[in-house]
Amino acid sequence: MTERTLLVVGGGSGIGLAAARLAASDGARVTIADIDHSAAARAEELGAAFVQCDATDAASAEAAVRETAKRHGRLDCLFTTVGGAHLASLEELDPDAWSREIDFNLGSTYNVCRAALPLLQEQRSGAVVTTSSGFAVMAGVDRAGYTAAKAGVIAFTRSLAAALAPYRARANCIAPGPTDTPRFREMNGGDAGVEEVRKSMPLGEIPTPEDCANVALFLLSDAARQVTGQVIHVNGGLLMP
Repeated sequence: MTERTLLVVGGGSGIGLAAARLAASDGARVTIADIDHSAAARAEELGAAFVQCDATDAASAEAAVRETAKRHGRLDCLFTTVGGAHLASLEELDPDAWSREIDFNLGSTYNVCRAALPLLQEQRSGAVVTTSSGFAVMAGVDRAGYTAAKAGVIAFTRSLAAALAPYRARANCIAPGPTDTPRFREMNGGDAGVEEVRKSMPLGEIPTPEDCANVALFLLSDAARQVTGQVIHVNGGLLMP
């Protein structure tokens, strides 16, 4: 990643922050985009730039891409990690909640990638990694909107890869399973709940944000220069689709 320009959308925490940290340590020129302005301090610690961005807003996504390209003269790599599940039964998932879930998880991916598309086509190079979930290929009765949106991210990424291929640019997707983040620990009731999840993992561990970030950075690097339109599940063997 040395001297590569990387924009991480949703890079203020979790997998995005882990990717920003790893890429910066490898010599990349990193920009973190996040709706949370407090992430600016974390970006500064890494020697990265920061731009405030609401990825569910197309104009905000365009501004983040434009500012990154202006600062560095190009955009080599884009990693978008915005998303999260709103837990509710299908009966409780009213039309407004459904729309918010689709917009947050799928619309944000569309906005960011569409904003970067002209630049990648003009450069005739670059790589994109989107973030789906293991729930994209399994039932989630308590998160139907999330499963639909994350399945959409996979389908969208394949279409994006096909659109970019004539320009020698690539697009791939990671699909994390359980990932040991503060939010995951909170959703599972703390250490006791997390330990129950760990016991169910075939490899005996819950993947860390760094585990997921390493796969994303591989897909963004020249080591994966012939890999496009693919989905890699990072879940410790919990799901083998």
